[in-house]
Amino acid sequence: MKHHDILIVGSGVIGTTLANSLKSDDLSIGIIDSVASPRFSTRHLSINSNSLNFLKKLDLWHLIKPNAFPYETIKVWDQEGSGFIEFNSEDTERENLGHIVCEGDIQKFALNALDEKKISFYWENNLEEVKKESSEIICRTSGDIFSCSILIGCDGISSSVRGLAKFKSRSWSYNQTAIVANFKSNQIDSTIKQTFTKVGPLALLPINEEELTMIWSIDDEYAFEFLQKGEEEFIQSIYSHFGEEIGDLSFSSSRQSFPLNHLSSKTFAKNGVFLLGDAAHQIHPLAGLGLNAGIGDVICLSELINAESSLDFDKIAKAYNRKRIPINLALAASMEAFKRGFENKNIWVRLLRNTAFKVANDIAPLKKRFMQLATEL
Repeated sequence: MKHHDILIVGSGVIGTTLANSLKSDDLSIGIIDSVASPRFSTRHLSINSNSLNFLKKLDLWHLIKPNAFPYETIKVWDQEGSGFIEFNSEDTERENLGHIVCEGDIQKFALNALDEKKISFYWENNLEEVKKESSEIICRTSGDIFSCSILIGCDGISSSVRGLAKFKSRSWSYNQTAIVANFKSNQIDSTIKQTFTKVGPLALLPINEEELTMIWSIDDEYAFEFLQKGEEEFIQSIYSHFGEEIGDLSFSSSRQSFPLNHLSSKTFAKNGVFLLGDAAHQIHPLAGLGLNAGIGDVICLSELINAESSLDFDKIAKAYNRKRIPINLALAASMEAFKRGFENKNIWVRLLRNTAFKVANDIAPLKKRFMQLATEL
């Protein structure tokens, strides 16, 4: 049986940044994963200033920055009404609103940084059993048996840790499929653009001077039809649904798709077991805040653990739940209300929605406060 003070399940961005942020000289830390070697995601995501400052603290940002693309403006509008709102960096008195980064870049550099730390890796270890015995947690995997004082699930929406440790959760389908792809374009600026189309919200994010990434959350009743379209036909669909000039597009990656679901664990920590990132909560990608919420979990838990001279997991768990559950519930509720508001076809709801957008867009302090909240995850 192998023993570690802390055992992390999952070698993605959340697991590797957490391992980097813990005091490994004082703690024995192990990371297990079911895969044979790291899998680096090619998805591009938005990170806010809070996440950026954290990556700077880990001495990773200078490695990520060369391929990160800063954005200064976010434009959101409704195809079926006059609703429109625009956020820009001047609203927050910052140089930019955030950066678009490749998720795999963060993971790769975070993983490489662990070579200098006392971290043990166990690949091809699929978690099969979790049980509490006295003050320790016993984890049986497909390859070994581990004991630890604290077990941390960073293993995504299908978390084995959440299931085996019997965390209760709420989940439902958004009845949408996300289609993701990258495109070459001759018209790139520092603006994230998102519009609510008849088939679902369509977002275009600049990833460099020549490319943008698309996230189209398409209602399930139309998703199969759109996935079957040829490349030129699909691009024409973007032109016809977007309603704004976006330059000449050509595919620079293949299309990927995945179902969109909501998940929220009723508690994020109990009996020495902790959940972070998508293992604890997953929201609609409307605002692009999912990764930032996960990094917020990492910041919070690592600070709580590093501040303790002994691993008092009950004390740490209470503080972690108190700090992280309200933030993530509020974020989930906001995104759900936002999504439902735009889905509603009732003419009076649409009128109210368009009026609310106009009011919000015209009140600078309101927009500024919203952007501040988005950076405090």
